[in-house]
Amino acid sequence: MTGGDEQTPRRVALLRGVNLGGGRMLPMALLRDLAAGLGWTDVATHLQSGNLLFRAPGGADEVARALSEAVRSGAGLAVDVVIRTGPELCVLVDDHPFADGDPSRVVIACCDRPVGELAARRLADLATGRERVELAASGTDVYADFPDGQAGSRLAAGLVASLRPATGTARNLRTMGRLVELLRR
Repeated sequence: MTGGDEQTPRRVALLRGVNLGGGRMLPMALLRDLAAGLGWTDVATHLQSGNLLFRAPGGADEVARALSEAVRSGAGLAVDVVIRTGPELCVLVDDHPFADGDPSRVVIACCDRPVGELAARRLADLATGRERVELAASGTDVYADFPDGQAGSRLAAGLVASLRPATGTARNLRTMGRLVELLRR
């Protein structure tokens, strides 16, 4: 997979479970180098939690697979990768249903395939108290609101696992909003 120019869509890769401790450290400089080594352009990272902005041709699955393989071979880490285009991420952020929520406590989980009805029910069953969860119109993304925080939340603890068979990764609305800003540059 090579190249990328202004005609190639700007995207974000969301890597699951890196730099959260437990020996799954991936320096963002290495992530940028791995992406550039794939021939991708306009490569940048945001924060230390596996948010990569880039341009690359190919479908989302192909791009995710290429990055996952590059991280495995270049850093020795097996990571799940979910890809969103700039317009897809903009819609997710603009359409989030919890406008009254704290952006640091509203989460968007992006998945690699549609979230099934069973997974959606599992998520709803995990929500307690004032927590809210809603499937996005895309069918592949989930919004969750944790007004009392994520510590001790069954929904927060089970969010990604409950999405199976879809693979997902979550970011708070503040981070997603910043990624949208960076994608628009």
